Amino acid sequence: MIPMLEAKQVSKAFTLHNQGGVTLPVLNNIGFTVHRGEALVLQGPSGVGKSTLLRILYGNYRPSTGHVMVRHGESMVDIVHADPRLVLQVRRKTLSYVSQFLRVIPRVSTLDIVKDPMLGRGVPDGEATLRAQNLLARLNLPERLWALPPSTFSGGEQQRVNIARSFVDPTEVMLLDEPTASLDAGNRTVVVELINEAREKGASIIGIFHDEAVRDSVATRSLDLTPLKVAA
Repeated sequence: MIPMLEAKQVSKAFTLHNQGGVTLPVLNNIGFTVHRGEALVLQGPSGVGKSTLLRILYGNYRPSTGHVMVRHGESMVDIVHADPRLVLQVRRKTLSYVSQFLRVIPRVSTLDIVKDPMLGRGVPDGEATLRAQNLLARLNLPERLWALPPSTFSGGEQQRVNIARSFVDPTEVMLLDEPTASLDAGNRTVVVELINEAREKGASIIGIFHDEAVRDSVATRSLDLTPLKVAA
């Protein structure tokens, strides 16, 4: 099995400067490896650090200690210590972060938003357009909306645009933060299918899913971040 992402001794504590510099520990010595074609689901109660860990894996948060190694081409890149330009290259080609929120781009059409990652990876415009149209239709987004910017769409419609943008050309490592949170049952089913299709084609998935049915449908294994309680 080919390791695609490895977290090594990752810890994170936040300093609350508006509370007199109090330190709030969140993650302590987390370590795991995700191989090609696996889906690792992060579990634990709210506040245990699941979203924090995803942001560390993507490089948005810097851990207090530890390393995050991502396979990029033939080499392993430490997201924590790599040059920012290299981190951007890894994000463009290898590592994606899929949340339940779409960063709305003013005046850019829905179709162009979905096509953009493919064009950046060298997919011809005609092929990118067809693939984007097919996926938007599969996610039940009406064709009349494709030429419009999604800034005025409902939350669920924006979320489907975000899903389409991410899964129209899946990266090798995908970080998913509640991608089905505000979707109806039919579209949740489509997203589960997209996740499993990406994984079966070799993508490595690390995700947070509060919906138990979705979680059970996509996970190949899980990691519980709940701190161990030591008996007095």
